Amino acid sequence: MIFARWITKAPLWRSLLFVAGTGVFSVWASGVVWGTIYKNPLFYEDYILNGYIHHDGLAVAAIGNMLRTYHVATTGIDGLNYVPYHWGTPWLFAQLSNLTGAEVFNFYQLGFPVTMLPLFFGGTVAFAVAMRNRRKGPDAGQDLRHDFRFWFVFLAACLGIIPLSGLDGMGVWTSGLISESYTVAVPCGLLFLATVVAFYDGVSQRAGVATGRARAVADSLFVLIGIPLGIVILGYLKISLMVLGFALAMYALFRLRLYRRPLYLMAALLLVVLFYFTYGQVSLPAHREGISPFDFLWGFVRPAWWPFFLMVHLFWSWVYIAARLRSEGVGTLTDLKEAAAEHRILDVEAVALVALLGIAPGLILHIDGGSAFYFSDVQRWLSAGLILSRFPAFLALIVGEAPPNRKRKPRGFLSRLDGVTLRQVLIVFFLVPVVGSMVSNSLAWPITMARANGETRHALYPAAVAANIPSGLHALVRLRDRATLDEGLRRSPNFVVAETLRGLSAIPASVRRHTALFIPQDQGAFWHSLTRPGACTFQPLLATALSSVAMVDGMPPYGCTLSRYYGLGSFRPRTRPQTAADAAPAVLCRRAAAAGMDRVLVLTFDGTRSATTTTVQCPPKS
Repeated sequence: MIFARWITKAPLWRSLLFVAGTGVFSVWASGVVWGTIYKNPLFYEDYILNGYIHHDGLAVAAIGNMLRTYHVATTGIDGLNYVPYHWGTPWLFAQLSNLTGAEVFNFYQLGFPVTMLPLFFGGTVAFAVAMRNRRKGPDAGQDLRHDFRFWFVFLAACLGIIPLSGLDGMGVWTSGLISESYTVAVPCGLLFLATVVAFYDGVSQRAGVATGRARAVADSLFVLIGIPLGIVILGYLKISLMVLGFALAMYALFRLRLYRRPLYLMAALLLVVLFYFTYGQVSLPAHREGISPFDFLWGFVRPAWWPFFLMVHLFWSWVYIAARLRSEGVGTLTDLKEAAAEHRILDVEAVALVALLGIAPGLILHIDGGSAFYFSDVQRWLSAGLILSRFPAFLALIVGEAPPNRKRKPRGFLSRLDGVTLRQVLIVFFLVPVVGSMVSNSLAWPITMARANGETRHALYPAAVAANIPSGLHALVRLRDRATLDEGLRRSPNFVVAETLRGLSAIPASVRRHTALFIPQDQGAFWHSLTRPGACTFQPLLATALSSVAMVDGMPPYGCTLSRYYGLGSFRPRTRPQTAADAAPAVLCRRAAAAGMDRVLVLTFDGTRSATTTTVQCPPKS
């Protein structure tokens, strides 16, 4: 009924085109998430096939499982030591897994793109609409289906306006959506900002007007509690959003001289205390690696392109700032000073602040894995949302008004072009390569996803059959026999390990909560099942990610070079090889008791053919 009413509020062809476009866009978005080694609809099958999977998905699924089972934010690889990490999304996904009956491991690979990508893009558009409607302009409340140019700008921000190779060369990654924490935090941050702006508008309108005690109390509580809590909650989703939100709040405090009002000053002091506490709770000590000038540039941008880095990386911020200053008639530094003094460009100041502070960590500090991008990319979505909120006015500034009509003799069909300005022709000329890049970028990720899917299926088929099936996209239609694929999985080296660990997650939660898992280090079928270089350090994450049961004595083998990240520093590393005495029931029970558990499952494998689970029931505490 709701869909029927929606589709009749605009011409049918527009509604159908909008629905079709949404479907195409969904294919691109799924390609972005599933076209990398980080997430994959066949992630579990890839592990069974050859163990060549990325460890990121294991770490976050492990934390989600430990929150779900033991209510502790930890990877659980050797007890339940707290791991300082932004565990908001693992907690959220654990709750959604409870709701849907899915395993946390599977939800990360399959449920996350289906549920959180719509939140990401919908939140960005909702932010743009909220910012547009607050001005009560002629476009306020307009149905977004009526202007496809709006969606062209939205797609340009998502897809990029230059080829992927150029974007990657400048450290602008359209694949940033693979980070589930970022994908959830950005829309939450934008919608929270829209809420704060709406509150500010409401307070300004009510200034000097008697609004009742209830309203005054609600306003005070939102300032004193709502804003500080909202910012620190972002820290549990993504540290970068909390840091930028904190900086923006402090800037507003001094820029608007709110510190003169006791309520806002108290809120600021509370925010500082909460920020300090939260940062320690969500930031791994290993990530605080000190000053490293131009670290992000050295790691991800070729030196020849450094002069263009700020221009391209902050492109959307530059566009918004330039358009807004022109719309305010700012042409000189004096004009800029006057506009700022009159508070006419607070939005420009906010964008500039987020852009500059966001780019700073990557230029000053070393942040492993290019994660500085999750600071600097925030400005893209903030600026894109604000551009969309003022799109008609900005478009008029760029395109200009049509020249006055002059009486001309009819010249046939081409006479319609007589009113086109040279500026418009020039704009179209530059848009041609932009549109070409957007089309190319929209195809790249889905093709990569489909090709990877086909390669996995091809490898699962018997060699004699696969030899007659060419690899590539066109082979997918010939690689759909479920019985053949299932048989290929059963023949694969990690099938028994994966299915055995996954089977443990079916144990009732009330039992798992008092249970620990132990896998002796001589069980090579498990401890050598991940095959990427350096994967030994992440091997125990596989057990907690699949089984939903915490391990005891599960640190990586002695001699394995340990990663500094993923919470491994929260557990004690091995100083010697594991011995038979370490596997004695009394020793295991002592380790389990330290974590509040009284039952240990000892898992062993007969090569890759079968598994045995032995239960050690620990004596009750005396």
